[in-house]
Amino acid sequence: MTLISPNPYAAPKASFEAWNGAQCAYESTQCWRQEDILIAPVDAYLPPRCIKCNKPASMDSPRAYMWHHPGWYALIPILVYMVACLFVRKRAELVLGLCDEHRRRRRHRSMAAHAVGAFGAIALLGAVFLGKFWLAYPAGELILMSAALALSGQHLLRPVHITEQEIHLKGCGSAFLDSLPPRCHT
Repeated sequence: MTLISPNPYAAPKASFEAWNGAQCAYESTQCWRQEDILIAPVDAYLPPRCIKCNKPASMDSPRAYMWHHPGWYALIPILVYMVACLFVRKRAELVLGLCDEHRRRRRHRSMAAHAVGAFGAIALLGAVFLGKFWLAYPAGELILMSAALALSGQHLLRPVHITEQEIHLKGCGSAFLDSLPPRCHT
């Protein structure tokens, strides 16, 4: 008899529907909240609900989050900082969900960033080729706006701390956080 391994591409089947305050078995496998911070194991599958509004959601592929202590920013020379961060950063992967509305908003923000960036690049090239260098300034602003739009929409959640066992994230909606169980202390 051959055993069939579980499909790694199947949607996760995590749920807190059966949560009971007396069950501490969830502590090592589930996530919980601490004020406005989501705390989860480093390889967690979050429940299949939108992390922004708590509606049923389709799950994304795993997202990698990296963090290092903010004190490492003291190594301002950029090359020293970049090399040091390669050794001191901590990494965690989470599978999280977004509802159709929030997924659509994220996609629209990304498309807007690309469109504004392309328009800015075309305007910059046009300013140079036409010799109207005064147009280079607004074109540059469009390119910077595009970068700001892309960066603001890129991260759904922001890691504030990662240990060997847990990741602490900010950015979840209050409805999602309110649905999480309290941390069980044994």
